[in-house]
Amino acid sequence: MPQNHPRYPSTTNPAEPLVLAIDQGGQSSRVAVYRTTGEQVSMFSAPCATHTYSDEQQHVHVEQDGEEILGGIRTCFEGMIDELGETIRNVTAAGFAGQGSSLLCWQRETGAALSPVLSWQDRRAESWLHNFPLSQNEVQQRTGIRISPHYGASKIRWCLDHIEAVKSAANSNQLMIGPIASYLFSNLLRNETAQTFIDPGHAQRTLLWNLFTHEWDGDLLDCFRIDPVILPVCAWHNSVFGHLTMRGHNIPLNSSQRDQGASLFARGMPEADACYINIGTGAFIQRVTSQLEAPAGLLVSPLWLPDPASASSTPLYAWEATVNGAAAAIDWLQTEIDTEITPNLIDTALATALTKSNAYFLNAVGGLSAPYWRTDLSSRFSEALAPLEKIQVWLESVVFQLLVNFHLMQSLGPVKRIYISGGLSRADGLCQRLADLTGVTVHRSDNTDATLQGVAFTTAGMPAQWQPQYNDEQFVATHNPLLQQRFLAWQGALHVWLGNS
Repeated sequence: MPQNHPRYPSTTNPAEPLVLAIDQGGQSSRVAVYRTTGEQVSMFSAPCATHTYSDEQQHVHVEQDGEEILGGIRTCFEGMIDELGETIRNVTAAGFAGQGSSLLCWQRETGAALSPVLSWQDRRAESWLHNFPLSQNEVQQRTGIRISPHYGASKIRWCLDHIEAVKSAANSNQLMIGPIASYLFSNLLRNETAQTFIDPGHAQRTLLWNLFTHEWDGDLLDCFRIDPVILPVCAWHNSVFGHLTMRGHNIPLNSSQRDQGASLFARGMPEADACYINIGTGAFIQRVTSQLEAPAGLLVSPLWLPDPASASSTPLYAWEATVNGAAAAIDWLQTEIDTEITPNLIDTALATALTKSNAYFLNAVGGLSAPYWRTDLSSRFSEALAPLEKIQVWLESVVFQLLVNFHLMQSLGPVKRIYISGGLSRADGLCQRLADLTGVTVHRSDNTDATLQGVAFTTAGMPAQWQPQYNDEQFVATHNPLLQQRFLAWQGALHVWLGNS
């Protein structure tokens, strides 16, 4: 059964317009209804499991069940319809946000899944990329992102090569492959054109979409030997992707975004003089821009590319950087220190005085990402660290790498504030360290629904009256010379580490 999470009084004005938002995440799917002022009326969620195993070649497979996810969203819809009753007819539009790089294969006519969902964490096809004919620079100049097994193209190639049901569907012209967003659209939406669409954010994460033409890139399709007929049709972020039908009421789904992009719109239009950081399994730092040329090491992502004929026709991009070894490093670190890492232990570690100015952790869990982009390194600690000290320098390694990318983003002009979210952001000591090193006030809200709220804002047409209520906590920069010394020690060790590997 889905869980109901009432947040605000569910009574609504009989004529009050509402919007419906869907957030399909790695751990759960959530469906919520919002007022056009940003208030959440109701929310339902359904869990989705992740399965990890290794094949005979020791490639790690990270999978989810597409039909389980689809069923969970449908169950959330049923709960929402039962709760709202005839008020469901006040819902004027729907929007979607999802996992950018997770994908699967399905049957074109029936919508039936032909493969598991290959998670963004799945790197089973990494070896296929070793002899790729285009360089990193050539690929990034086309797509805005780098060659990586986390993105979709190599996974698509793997499915075409290894799954018999996929091969059979391809031979009968019944195959579709794409991000989980498009699979859900194919099954949930009524579409008169009989086409399945994809928005720019999800399309980019296939590594097959051109940042400048906004279409599939012919050269990249050739490199991966992928026929574009099996891919969804490229659309705008605010295209009409199809219609949901609820109690005979047709609701256009008119907004689709990648989850990390949607979250920037939770408070309304993203602020050009702010950085947005989400620290969960991985850590992401983004800054809004209209510039497609970013400093070396940063990615460029389409944040909001609307139909040029629409009212909201100003395109927005984000300079983006990732840090892989945030919460994703917890399992590795628990084995290293033989201790379960809990939120309380993290707080204790961060509050413990670390007097060593040369203590550090070189964090390569999941690969060393932006702006260095190395997958051939092994993590290492400085010498003679106790377990609590290892927890502390692990978290500081995430902050230090975010700081390096923060400085690169300053080329757009001074950053005046940082908005932080995600599970690890609940650690006060982490937020304070980030403020101390950047010299910028860090704002942390009690909002756990930023992605839902962001997609609701764009779905509602970016209304001027959007004013969601937050309880913001602020972390103001303080003088912390010992932390600065550890950052310099980390930088020096990193330089040697990169040069010796």
